Parts: sequence; structure tokens; C-alpha cells
Amino acid sequence: MTTYSYTRSCDQAEEGMKKYRISITALIISMTLFVTACGSLGLDVESTDELPDQQDPTVEIVTPEHTAEFVQPTATLIQPTSTLEEPSATGSTQWHVFEGLGIALEIPQDLYVRKDPIVNYEDQSKLDSYLFYIQNYGNPGGPSSGDFQMYGTLQYNLPPISWEEFSDNQINSPMNAYANYIEVGGLRGYDTQVAGERNRFVYHFYMEGPVLSIYVAQPTPENKAAADQIINSLELLPGGLSDDSHMILVSDPNQLYQILIPDDWEYNFHPPANIQLSGLEARSADFEAESKYEGGPHENVYYKSGVLMQLQVMDDDSANNPPFPNLIRGQYDVMYNGIQGTEYIFTQPSTVEGEERQLQMYYEGKSYMLGFAYANDTYRDVIDRIISSFNITPETFYQTELFLRALVKS
Repeated sequence: MTTYSYTRSCDQAEEGMKKYRISITALIISMTLFVTACGSLGLDVESTDELPDQQDPTVEIVTPEHTAEFVQPTATLIQPTSTLEEPSATGSTQWHVFEGLGIALEIPQDLYVRKDPIVNYEDQSKLDSYLFYIQNYGNPGGPSSGDFQMYGTLQYNLPPISWEEFSDNQINSPMNAYANYIEVGGLRGYDTQVAGERNRFVYHFYMEGPVLSIYVAQPTPENKAAADQIINSLELLPGGLSDDSHMILVSDPNQLYQILIPDDWEYNFHPPANIQLSGLEARSADFEAESKYEGGPHENVYYKSGVLMQLQVMDDDSANNPPFPNLIRGQYDVMYNGIQGTEYIFTQPSTVEGEERQLQMYYEGKSYMLGFAYANDTYRDVIDRIISSFNITPETFYQTELFLRALVKS
């Protein structure tokens, strides 16, 4: 059973209750038997060829009203109008914020959303690119594949282009079957469809220099209507586009792993002891938990806000141990950066408010346990981002970064 130890400061004004703000060294989460997760975070684009093609910015300047003859497509295409369809009032939706892009989208709750801000490892305070996925598969416990996917990409470090160059690239591109001018949520751009065997719909938005491209596969009328509904909800956020990563790279002193954590989190390493080869604790600035004794064999724990993270590397096979079935809310087989593992979402018997999540991996004779205790699901994005950055050797980490850059720029 996972155990907790606390450094306590008693609030004498409350009888029968002790309230604690738990410090970075105070709450110790055992990572041996539990794991949690968002499931299939390793999402696949149909192929790397589906990612944006970089176009030569040296082009003849034209105005947005310019018209041109388009190359006839080699596949059957669905020609939409230049006006995006009005969003449907049916079904429940949820707003998702894409901070690095400075936009928000209203997305049906039955679609899975994944955000991948990719850090520039030459300057970890900056983003190299931003990827996101919206699809009808990938939810924990749901199907692993489906027939609807939107994936967006923006690169921050490309030379900026003018609106005239951007517009001409879209209107005169031989790859486009059509290019319709659109304005959505204060952004202007083009609603296009790529011709050819792997044709797909693409929305290109001009971000005052960089370009945000959002692709839609499969290119069916139903998928186009669903994508139009999401795109038509787009809203610009205060502050707009930003390449600030707000992350720092943390490396294990013994070169056992590297991981990104938010730059405003406190963290510290624990020295090796017995079979524990490495220990790392980190917490968000707003982390707070309460402990109350309300009868029974233990105090009850209430996670009030923020996230507490602990990463342990053990010289054993404890990562292979199954968790107690009655504590697990979700269990998923996953793969991160080429290494297989299991993720769990669970609560301790003592947990009254909040939830816990843990990734367990066994690799080359060592157990890696990365766990989080948090107040509610609003912290899912930051936890996803931390987990997806986790690599167990610097060599693997560097190779993953090279792969991601090549994937985005292909």
C-alpha cells in the first residue's frame, strides 16, 4: 500500500481537523504498485507525409482577391463553399485552450484532444513547434483507430512571411484543388483541399508571420462538416501567439533520465538509497493538500489544488508488479519514446478528494515510476506534457528530439 508522511502545522481553530500545506519534501508517494494514465498518448498521423509541406516564401505578391486557375485534382474531391458551416447546437462540447497558439476551440466532448508543444532544446525557454490532435479515437479504454482526425501544426522558427506571400502561396499552389478565403475569430486564412491520391482538407491561418495549418483526414463530407463546426468556434486569446515554453529540462545526476517540468515548479533530488537509484520530487506553485483524521485506520487526504510529482528509479522489477484491483480506475498499455509501459489512474484508500496517476516502465533491469497526485482533471494537459517528455537516457532523449524536428519539417 502506498504510504504518506507529512510535515504538519496544526490549525488550532478547527477542532478534529488538521490542515496542512504540504511541502516538496513532505508528501512521499510510493511509486511501486500504482500507475495511471491518459492512455494512447502516442498518437499517429496517417503518415509523416501528411504533415505540412514547407513552401518557398519567394513568390509573386498578389492581393487576397486574386483568382487563379487550379490544377485539376487526380482524385474525387468534396468541394465545400467558402462559408464555413454554422456550428450545430446538438451534443455537448467543451472549450480547449491551446496556449502556445493563442487560440481556443469548442470541441465535442466525445473527441479526444492531445496537445504537443515541442521545446527547442537548444533554448529550452522557447518552443520549436506546436502540434495538436483532435480525433474520434485515442481516449483511454476507447478505440485505437478511427475515421476522423484533425491535426494542427505551427513552427515558430521559420522566417516570417507577409500576408501577400502567404496568400499567393495558397491561391497559386499546384497542390491545392481550391483555396477559399475565410475569416474566423479574428484570424484570416484559406480553406483548402490538397489534390492527389492522399487528398485532405487543410485550413491555413496567417498568424502575423508564422502559419498555423490544420489538416483533416479522412476527406469525407461528414468529416468536413465536423471540422467546420470546430474551426468556426475559434477564438483568439489575450496575448496571442507565444513561443515561450514555460518548461525547464531536468536531468538525473546519474544520467538515468531527462524530463521537462514547468519552470515555476519547485523540485529536488533524493540521494540514492538501497535499491532506489534515483528520486525526484516536484510540485506546482499552487499545490496544497489537507489531512483530516475522521475515524478509521488512517487520516483522509484531500488534494485541494495543484500537482505533486515524484519520479523513482529502482534497481528491481517492481514496475512489473500489478496494482491492487480495487484501487484502479483505469489501466492502459502505453509506449513512450520507444519504451513500453503501463499507466494507471487510481485513488488511495485515504484519498477523499483528488486523484493519482502513475506511469511504470521496466527497462534494462530497472523500474521507472513516474507518479502524480493532483486535485482535478484541469491539470491533465500539464501532466500529459511532462509524461510525453520523459526519456530514460540522454541519448534516447536527443534522438527523440531529432525525430520530432524531422517529422514536423518533412
